[in-house]
Amino acid sequence: MDEELMERALALAREAQLAGEPPFAALLVDARGTLVARATDEVRRHHDYTLHAESTAVRRACARVGSDLAGHVLYTTVEPCPMCFTASWLARVSRIVFGCTMEAVHAATRGQQRELMVPAERMNALSGEPLVLVGGVLASRCLSLFGGEMRDAP
Repeated sequence: MDEELMERALALAREAQLAGEPPFAALLVDARGTLVARATDEVRRHHDYTLHAESTAVRRACARVGSDLAGHVLYTTVEPCPMCFTASWLARVSRIVFGCTMEAVHAATRGQQRELMVPAERMNALSGEPLVLVGGVLASRCLSLFGGEMRDAP
């Protein structure tokens, strides 16, 4: 199911890219796998750097089902930044599944994709109430949206 939902997020990220936005996308699903919210980055269109896909998906899901997203899963094409991780954590999202790492995106874009380089794993460890964090789902395909390639580990 993780790969299927990441495929949907990838398609959404491609749509965002065609619309002139960075290719980030997020889906939030409930415990049954039903789509509750979806979003892409809208930072360029609205001139607002807080409109990341993950934070917007959390905001939309909370508006729809309430502020407690326990049991929900966030699927995102790229590892969430500190702002997006915190929004997810505060809303009590139970699980975050992401594609490629922000470090890989930073390298692929030669630093043009600007983010605080704090891994989600580190934020999760510091949270005191860690959630389930799964990275690397369709990572190569997610990174390819930024013109990058992942090398296989030796």
